Amino acid sequence: MSDTAAFRYGRTFDLFDANGNEVIGPDDLAALATGVVQAGKVPAGSAKSQAIHAAYRRFWEVLSRHADTDSDGKVTREEFINAMSNGTSSGAPFTESLTDAIGAEFAVIDADDDGTVDRAELQAFLESVGLAEEEARRTAADIDTDGDDIISREEYQAAWLRYYLEGDPESETFLGGVH
Repeated sequence: MSDTAAFRYGRTFDLFDANGNEVIGPDDLAALATGVVQAGKVPAGSAKSQAIHAAYRRFWEVLSRHADTDSDGKVTREEFINAMSNGTSSGAPFTESLTDAIGAEFAVIDADDDGTVDRAELQAFLESVGLAEEEARRTAADIDTDGDDIISREEYQAAWLRYYLEGDPESETFLGGVH
């Protein structure tokens, strides 16, 4: 495994470990979904909120099925990195559950449901979920592959799928795993 991939998987583990207890569990994914809902200023009981919570639950089910090797209901850093580096992310169930989660997340960001968000809006969202201002700015710019200051659902999804499914993306932003 490359240094970039190891860094990226470790950083992803840290992001998924919402409560910082060194394991990922269903409560972590629920907390992440709640954070996305709050960052997107979406009402807690709304259809978008329900959709992201459901998508993150499905993602947890797939992740735990493939990564929780000792069946204790939690995924350790080692289990996560081993699963990701050993091809968990290359299977259809992982890709499908991830695609659902990415789509639900984009729907939260896309306040007017037109299938796009402007780069500044995406940057503000990324900052509200924990990226530093400069990193959020660079990441939003990196996701905007055609440079039109508008992020389409397709650009957003492609960036996240590259991040999770490709070995070593060339980007120097969060999604590219710079460290």
